[in-house]
Amino acid sequence: MKKNILFVGVTLAMLILAGCKKDEEETTDPITETPTYGEMELEMEHVFNDASFALGTSYTNSSGESVTFNTVKYYVSNVKLTKTDGTVWSQPESYYLVDLSASGSNMLHIHDIPTGDYTSVTFTLGVDSTRNVSGAQTGALSVSNGMFWSWNSGYIFAKFEGDSDANVNGFVYHLGGFTGANAAINTATYSFAPALLNVRQDATPVVHMGVNLANIFNGTAGPISVATNADVHMPGAMANMIADNFHSGVELEHIHN
Repeated sequence: MKKNILFVGVTLAMLILAGCKKDEEETTDPITETPTYGEMELEMEHVFNDASFALGTSYTNSSGESVTFNTVKYYVSNVKLTKTDGTVWSQPESYYLVDLSASGSNMLHIHDIPTGDYTSVTFTLGVDSTRNVSGAQTGALSVSNGMFWSWNSGYIFAKFEGDSDANVNGFVYHLGGFTGANAAINTATYSFAPALLNVRQDATPVVHMGVNLANIFNGTAGPISVATNADVHMPGAMANMIADNFHSGVELEHIHN
């Protein structure tokens, strides 16, 4: 009798544990055993050092110059998620244009993600080489977005334009270039540790990224002064430097499951 009770108890415990694991991972439909999918939001929140950011607002950069942005546009592409088992999911046709003059463009909707638990997100600031040599395209990559150099056969990865007391014409930074020494594209992986991103059928988690635009003028690549460098319109060393600075200002803040 004791052996039977013990056997039943162990069996129930195993079933409960199996059920819990299945609930946690939720990778297939429990009835049809077909793969299940969910979605998430990648939110880009912009600041200028410790201040919230808005177009048309004056800020002071690291050189003591006033800068007032009237254009902030950049590409986020090739979004990937790494699962707890090490497998990587890559979103097809993964191209987004963040344009701060367009309400809601800072919320990137990532859909058709296999359900499960994920440890990190990877994405690129810019447009990959394949799309750069494929001519003008549609959607976020449409020429109507004003982010394509027809003369240079490639995409502008980021546009930062505005006014400054350091230059009567303000500043204009059009950043691009995808090959060799002129590659201004940046890719990084952001770990959720110690948390996990839980992708489920019945919820939409949010990955919250902070974007510090002050880094454009003083990031990891070094200081940029409007008085000295007010105009960048083509690939080159200065475009790379500003792109690297901008990239250094992007950090994972937190996630909401």
